[in-house]
Amino acid sequence: MTRNNLRDLEVDVPLGVFTAITGVPGSGKTTLLDALAATDEADRVVRVNQQPIGHTPRSNLATYTGLFDIVRKLFAATDEAGRRGYDAGRFSFNVQGGRCETCKGEGYVSVELLFLPSTYAPCPDCHGARYNPATLEIAYHGRTIAEVLDLTVDDAYAFLPAARRSLRTLRDVGLGYVRLGQPATELSGGEAQRVKLAAELQRTGKGRTLYLLDEPTAGLHPADTEVLMRQLGALADGGATVVVVEHDLDVILAADHVIDLGPGGGEEGGRIVAHSTRDEVAAAPGSRTAPYLRAHLWNPPPGCRRRISAPSLTKKVVGGRLEPHRKEHRQGDRHAKDRGLLLHLPRRRRRVARPVALPLLQRRDGRRDRRADGRVRRHAHGPRQL
Repeated sequence: MTRNNLRDLEVDVPLGVFTAITGVPGSGKTTLLDALAATDEADRVVRVNQQPIGHTPRSNLATYTGLFDIVRKLFAATDEAGRRGYDAGRFSFNVQGGRCETCKGEGYVSVELLFLPSTYAPCPDCHGARYNPATLEIAYHGRTIAEVLDLTVDDAYAFLPAARRSLRTLRDVGLGYVRLGQPATELSGGEAQRVKLAAELQRTGKGRTLYLLDEPTAGLHPADTEVLMRQLGALADGGATVVVVEHDLDVILAADHVIDLGPGGGEEGGRIVAHSTRDEVAAAPGSRTAPYLRAHLWNPPPGCRRRISAPSLTKKVVGGRLEPHRKEHRQGDRHAKDRGLLLHLPRRRRRVARPVALPLLQRRDGRRDRRADGRVRRHAHGPRQL
């Protein structure tokens, strides 16, 4: 393989497991990920990223995951819809018939601004409902289709038994608070990424599928990272191949296989430094990722999920085991033995902010004032402490 800074690179990525690609910036991680997308060993290649699932309010959670088809069929099966001759297409806001023609079923209208980018405002006719009044007269268990789309995933799980399989996957990825009809423009990058994962988890027969993710935990809260890792593990357990480019140590240590590129970036990168399990990569010489993996594995702090490796600690591999070297650090007049500290901050010269004494102007109410020229003036009433 020869691409960008990858020169005659030959790498084997195991199938059916979770693989993490590591390395310093510029070492060729994304280039390798792009090259894997052209493989013939997988039936499907899926890129799961934090890009929006749509760029207009017409796209939403229900349309992307297929929930909207189930909801439309439920409303078309009601008695009132049958008497009026409404089919499932009547309850689609993407075609004429049941949608609001003012906003064309978007629920919002575009507002052109003179010197600023265009923005969206609620439709003045349907007020965001997307449908015309005749369509909103059809109710399913006392709710219109606009009210159903306004339900959260958790509420819809109890209200729509026919859609519980799809709703369960959305709850599993932590999206129980999102509304079914929430526009794609209102979803964050992390939410959009989890919507894509939920859509993939609904598929049956995920074997021989290759999932490629480029730094999926960037910008995510640690709680969201844990949810994401559970879903990626579920994909790998189902027989799929998951490959991620990642810097998060927790994600790297959760991987079944690690490919470390480097040793540096640019011209100094593009080579495989280590290619094995996390324990063997942690002991690999010349790897810039290995010291941090060793510190992460050797002495994790109690009750802390994220570990920070200490540059002042050194380790040695003895008989396949990681053992620490204790070093003494001199800080001023004190000696401190490093007993597994995870973060060592070198002593820096302290800068003390000293108050600046400015000459005081003569005060009218004072008994002893300091004038601008530094001389002290005594009043007839006697000295008075300022």
